[in-house]
Parts: sequence; structure tokens; C-alpha cells
Amino acid sequence: MTIGERIRQVRKIVGLNQTDFGKNVGLRQSSLGQIESGVRNATDRTILLICEKYGVLEEWLRTGEGEMFIESDSTIISQLANEYELDSFEKIMIEGFLKLRPEERKVIKSYIRNLMKGVFSDKTAYLEFRTEYDKENVLPFAARHGDVSGLAEAVELYESTIPDPGSDDNEI
Repeated sequence: MTIGERIRQVRKIVGLNQTDFGKNVGLRQSSLGQIESGVRNATDRTILLICEKYGVLEEWLRTGEGEMFIESDSTIISQLANEYELDSFEKIMIEGFLKLRPEERKVIKSYIRNLMKGVFSDKTAYLEFRTEYDKENVLPFAARHGDVSGLAEAVELYESTIPDPGSDDNEI
């Protein structure tokens, strides 16, 4: 595999088109295309920028030997952000949660459990929650060109994961 092919592989993994990837490392789309296809060589500056910007190990990019990425918390979170299409706020929330000490995470989890217990113990709050959940998760199934095949599955999933406010089984 050539260096251009490895650059293309990095670009594909981070989920960017040539234009956006090129902008991040100071290249026009046409220049990046030429590098990826082997018509043009990548400069040392371009290689170093790719490594810095995307957490790629320089040895791998130049030779293909070793690991592709530097494994760090930020590169793992960046990969998750790309895979799950997280916006900046969501990415910062995850990073912030992971940076907390275990006892601080425990406090947040306890707080969320208490909020959810309150929702499930209040009939009005539960119905509002259920209506919003259905609108965001169940109704899109029904809107798929009249295909409601996933509707029963979505309701079943909901029923199996969200306790009924009338039951005694509301332990979260």
C-alpha cells in the first residue's frame, strides 16, 4: 500500500470527503486527490499535519508498519464521535463524564436515577415522557412509507426497558 492509499484509508476512517479532509491539513481537494491516487507525493508538512490532526502514527503513515492511530482518550472519543455522528456538545459531555473521578460519576448516576424515579412515579410526567419517546422513537417506524413492521418491535423494546408507572417494579 502506498502512502497515498494510507492517507485515503485515514480519510475514510475519520469519515471525511476529500474537500473537508484537505481543508484540515491545508490542501485543496484536487491536490489531495492527486496524492491519494499517487500522481503527486505528500510533503513532509502534509504528513506531519495529518499525523497531528488525526492522531496517526507517522511511521505507519510513511511505511505502513505498526499501528495506524495513537490510542488515546481523545482519539477514541473522536472515533466514537465520527461513528455515532456526535455533535460538539455531545462529545464534550462524554469527555467531561469520563474525566470525572469514579465517586463524581456515581453522584451523577444517582441524580439521574432519582430524576427517573420521579418521572415514573408521577402519572402526568410519565405520560409526557412516553409521548415524547413515542414521537422520537416509535412514530418514525410508522412513517416509513406505510411500513409499520418495526412498530411492534419498538413498542416491545420500550415496554421491556421502561417500567410502567403503575407497577411496583420501578427500580431503576
